Amino acid sequence: MINSGRVSRHAVRNPEMWIYEAHRLEEMISASNEAQSQTILDMSGTVVLQVGSADLAWPVRTVSSTIHDSGAPVGELRVSASLAWLLRDSLLVFLVSTGLAVGTFFSLRTLPLRFLMAAVNRAMFLASHDPLTTLPNRSLFGDWLQRSLSDVEADRRDPDPIALLCLDLDHFKEVNDILGHEAGDELLKQVADRMKGCLRKEDFLARLGGDEFAIVQRNASQPDGSTHLSERLIGLLEEPFELCGTDVTIGVSIGIAIHHPHQVPDPQSLLRHSDLALYRAKADGRGQFRFFEKEMNDKLAARKQLQNDLRDAVERDQLVLFFQPQIDLTSGEVTGVEALLRWNRPGNGMVMPDSFISLAEETGLILPIGDWVLMEACRQVAEWPELSVAVNVSPLQFRQGNLTKTVEEALHRTGLEPSRLELEITESVLLSHTEEAVSTMKRLQGLGVRIAMDDFGTGYSSLSYLRRFPFDKIKIDRSFVADLENSEDARSIVEAVIQLGSSMGMVSNAEGVETVEQADLLRDQGCQEVQGYLFSRPLPSASIAEILSDSAWRDVKSQVG
Repeated sequence: MINSGRVSRHAVRNPEMWIYEAHRLEEMISASNEAQSQTILDMSGTVVLQVGSADLAWPVRTVSSTIHDSGAPVGELRVSASLAWLLRDSLLVFLVSTGLAVGTFFSLRTLPLRFLMAAVNRAMFLASHDPLTTLPNRSLFGDWLQRSLSDVEADRRDPDPIALLCLDLDHFKEVNDILGHEAGDELLKQVADRMKGCLRKEDFLARLGGDEFAIVQRNASQPDGSTHLSERLIGLLEEPFELCGTDVTIGVSIGIAIHHPHQVPDPQSLLRHSDLALYRAKADGRGQFRFFEKEMNDKLAARKQLQNDLRDAVERDQLVLFFQPQIDLTSGEVTGVEALLRWNRPGNGMVMPDSFISLAEETGLILPIGDWVLMEACRQVAEWPELSVAVNVSPLQFRQGNLTKTVEEALHRTGLEPSRLELEITESVLLSHTEEAVSTMKRLQGLGVRIAMDDFGTGYSSLSYLRRFPFDKIKIDRSFVADLENSEDARSIVEAVIQLGSSMGMVSNAEGVETVEQADLLRDQGCQEVQGYLFSRPLPSASIAEILSDSAWRDVKSQVG
């Protein structure tokens, strides 16, 4: 509505015009939501008409315009508007925009940093921890062990010794082979959880790799503290684990080394000592713990020297083959020989294989040694046309060596007929990777080479292997032959083996025959072939030509004839 305010009538010369202007202003005001005030003044400055409130909120902006009547100025129109709404809206927009900008800035700045820090922390964790068990890894373990030894050295009081326990799971490989690697991983996680549950806060547990763990025990009296801890761990890990719906029982062997405050802090030596003690624990039957003793170090040094010397034995031509004759019990003739390895070690004389074969298998040296034995045996026997040769083959040669190719090369280079070569294997060759081993043996038989099972009857699954693979010969272990004269059970077992071999078309060979009575019993039971001290000890190759003459073997023929 128009608020006339103060109006001077005498100043109005054209009332219609003023009324028109007033209505136009009223329409403008009503169409606007803004707080405004319009004032019409005459030429003398007297208010003719005022619309809207004269008291507007700050800040106020005023715009004026001259009013003309017939071309002559007659007054002035002043329009005043409050800009408070604009200030308020602008402030609101500013606050909202600033808030959004600040939020966006911190989001774009902090979120990537948070993700980056999370990635860095994860990388740092993986660099120092085992991702499977979340236990500290070998690197962090080494740092902790070094710090622990340094703390003991720096402690001016009388600190307790530090015990280092190295643990190795028993029969873990069997779990992997039978149930698969996923079950093996699950077993490692369960083992780690069990061990965590029986440790104190001061104890530091780490996974060194594979199925090897280590514990640093501080602030405990020694050796009692490590003894009690080892007993708890052995008992705890002997309890069954549930894997793939199956209860699995393993065990743990523990080696312990103790660092006393007055000793030089040497983490590498301490770790090596605990490893030696662990090796002793496993050698003594597993499932137990052993403390490091000084003589273990001496044995390690001797073993290391043995390994170094054995590594050079092939290149330095120190390996020698001896041959033990194999006798046909019916004719008394020498039908073949078994190649037996000897090592002419400088300063030690002729070393028997029992002293170094296990080390050669552990270190992988059995592969080059086995290749040399096979080649040398074929070369030597090729000079004795009437004989065949039996060569023992290591399980490692089946698993890691290209045995078929090696045999082919030896036969080709020496010219030995394949039928004169016999490879002797033990049950351990077939304990793992059975299908692969059977496939290899079939390829060898395809070459014309014969396969014999050595030490038959001493394993758990010999009969099942006979069913799966057609061996050419069964070698009866010397432990049964030794009891033939005094044990009815031994005679029954030997007779059953001979009959089994005969029914399956296999030749029977009895090892370790030392008396005429044993030879007679074996011949009566149907055994075709024997070897042992009764006929000959293992001999160097130079002596084989001598025993092939009839005169040299007349006595032997009379014994078995």
